[in-house]
Amino acid sequence: MLKIGFADYYLENWHCSNYPDFMRQAIKDGGYDAAVTCAYGMHDSPDGTTSAEWCERHGLAECGSMEELIASVDAIMVIAADDSRTHEEVSRLPLMSGKPCFVDKTFAYDLAAAKRMVSLAERHGTPIFSSSALRYCSDIIKYKADFPGRPVFVSTVGPHSLDRYAVHQLDPIEALMGSGVKRIKAFSAGDAVTQMILDYGSGRFASFTQTPQPYAEFNFMATQDGCGMNGRRLKSIDSDYYPNLMRAILDFFMTRVSPVDIRETLEIVAVIETARKARLDPDTWYDIEV
Repeated sequence: MLKIGFADYYLENWHCSNYPDFMRQAIKDGGYDAAVTCAYGMHDSPDGTTSAEWCERHGLAECGSMEELIASVDAIMVIAADDSRTHEEVSRLPLMSGKPCFVDKTFAYDLAAAKRMVSLAERHGTPIFSSSALRYCSDIIKYKADFPGRPVFVSTVGPHSLDRYAVHQLDPIEALMGSGVKRIKAFSAGDAVTQMILDYGSGRFASFTQTPQPYAEFNFMATQDGCGMNGRRLKSIDSDYYPNLMRAILDFFMTRVSPVDIRETLEIVAVIETARKARLDPDTWYDIEV
């Protein structure tokens, strides 16, 4: 049986509190020979919840150290979804373990940290996989099956902040368009609303609009060259992206093969890092280098 452990900077957060049950349901539905067994939080939560309290509430054994967790499991979920600045610290020992690691969104705060993490994993033979759940919207999966070629244009709209939620739009863009963003340009100054164009070259573009309004609905649209249609709206709300993501993670843990090219993960980090500068300098092209 494949044993899965959760590691986080602190355990009391939405992803870490919901992913164990999401994964248990996916294990049951898919008949996987796997179980979520234990967790380790590097710190108690800011609200005062201790790791021991969290583990008792979620039916998991508490590990006293990252080393203990790594020794106890076959695969590791590195969460810390709310602050990517902690990912390099939380994932350091898991990435040296040689055991498959899922590193939650956003993979790293900047490209330098992301490259260090990938290099560390490669040196220790550790398979890594990172993704937003939104990459696994059923409409996106179906679109890719219906139209194997790459779209010429994708547009996305979504809520919240650049650092925490941009990945939820960029992962679908990468899933549909692939890697290869050449440059980006922002069209509004400041840090409230982010509007930008991603230029892939050869007439292929993606547009990205993000508002701090937390209840704004994610919307994706793709236009396929030569498919006989103007475009297709890809729904995200009421989709089964979490079950789809859990199955993708479980398959990754079983096969040790990531379904997402690491270049796409690095490119997402590079776009977010560059967008921090571009939105303060509107109507200027910024090259993307990975």
